[in-house]
Amino acid sequence: MCTGVALPFIPLMGLNRELSFSSCLVAHVFPNFLFLAFLFNLVMVHYERYICIVDPLHYNNLWMHRSFPLALLVVWAPPLLYASLPAFGWNNWTGPDWNDCCASSQKLATNCSTNGTACCSYSRVFPNAFIYLEVYGLVLPAILTIAGMTGRVLWITRGQLKDICRLHRSVERGSQASDREQRLNLRYTRCVVAVSLTFLACWVPYLIYMHVCIAVLISDTKWSFNTHIVLSCTGIGSMAVVPLVLGLANKQYTEPAYKVLQKLRDRWRRRTHGSEEGDT
Repeated sequence: MCTGVALPFIPLMGLNRELSFSSCLVAHVFPNFLFLAFLFNLVMVHYERYICIVDPLHYNNLWMHRSFPLALLVVWAPPLLYASLPAFGWNNWTGPDWNDCCASSQKLATNCSTNGTACCSYSRVFPNAFIYLEVYGLVLPAILTIAGMTGRVLWITRGQLKDICRLHRSVERGSQASDREQRLNLRYTRCVVAVSLTFLACWVPYLIYMHVCIAVLISDTKWSFNTHIVLSCTGIGSMAVVPLVLGLANKQYTEPAYKVLQKLRDRWRRRTHGSEEGDT
């Protein structure tokens, strides 16, 4: 939900607007906080599933289950503190970017001088050091951590599958793979393909968008409005699909929805069958 609130504002961060200092901070800090909190939430979800596979005996005693408010505090506090740093003085509001920002639009500069507002842009709120630290100190390590835990889970699952097949062959006393082993291997292959496609479709577009933004920032070049909107919406939007994929892959979410749909279908069939009998 918070990601859905933040997504429409993220492409606007690359545009110059006429806002006051406080409004400009809110327009940039709040979506950035929601985005970082969303990413840290994903890390916590993958960590919980990682512990479920790696150490299943201690899964029910996991600290996140004993104190869920504490887990939320641990996950949301670092993004809130880091995203709020521009509000505590780490910004370029009084720096040289003011002239560059207003020079890009003469009409905007005139309005800024007459209305008492200022030219609001991401370069005035987020210094380059802040952006580099967020990308390579928070975002990229979080994505790599998610990828590492997912790969580790697949590796452990592959080892468990080999043990199951070995035990099955020892019981059946056969050297050839049975139909059950082939079904297990096929299921594991489908799982690997699904995870790989999910990573390519959800995370790779955002990684491309993130590094393109860094390259543009380093080269100090201007890119077109349409290019910025397309890249930002594609990168951020693809990453926002990850919670939907996790929910559809979890039976705790799909089974209740399936039961509700089944009840509605049975009720509809009874009504249809009753109306047909009444007509006859």
